[in-house]
Amino acid sequence: MTGEPYTVVLPGVPVSSARGALGWCNVVLLRRRGLTLLFDTGAFGDRRPLLERLGALGVDPGRLDLLVGSHFHFDHVANAEVLDGPLALSHPEWRYVEEEGFVAARDPFVSRALIPFLRPRIRTFVDGEELAPGLRAVLFPGHTPGSSGLWLEEEGVLLAGDAVKNAWDFVRGEPPPSFFSRETAPANYRRMRDLARIIVPGHDRPFEVLPDGAVRYLASPGIGLEVYVDPGAPPRHLRLLEEDHD
Repeated sequence: MTGEPYTVVLPGVPVSSARGALGWCNVVLLRRRGLTLLFDTGAFGDRRPLLERLGALGVDPGRLDLLVGSHFHFDHVANAEVLDGPLALSHPEWRYVEEEGFVAARDPFVSRALIPFLRPRIRTFVDGEELAPGLRAVLFPGHTPGSSGLWLEEEGVLLAGDAVKNAWDFVRGEPPPSFFSRETAPANYRRMRDLARIIVPGHDRPFEVLPDGAVRYLASPGIGLEVYVDPGAPPRHLRLLEEDHD
């Protein structure tokens, strides 16, 4: 490990399609004073690369001290199934799940099958609670009632989850897709600008917030795709995002 305040285990990718968003979120590793935490866990298709990447970082998936879920959508909490440790969610988010508020909201991204499995491991937090030394929970309701971020106080870094889907939304002031309230987005974004100099969004590269309101992406290795177009030819290799970083 380096001295960096956080490590992106799996990168968020801001891509949608005719079949919807791909659901590739940022999975972030934090190590603080002997504690090992993971912010968000990724979706079902991320399992092998997640476990391989954790192994390469010297992290035992069976010995995590805490998993922090930005919210209970499957692409952010599904891999808690293959990881150990309690799962921390905001109190409003867990109430949204337990009381089936997601049904009334017509939110199709909450996995019913995960609820009874994860229930014994749930721990809830409130806005402003310190979850580990220097790591403070911040609620940003909108995308879901309990959408949350994790603020690295000393470093000025905010892990925002889907309260900021991507830099495109953030710069334009566009709310994320909302199952609770679109109207909270402007206040959420203002609060983020006050808190953080670096934001790690739910589905995009980390970026620095500049004084003029613009953003600057931080270095990203990009991500490769293999597209099997023709059974008689090799797969087509595509690289995403590389052209955009400094």
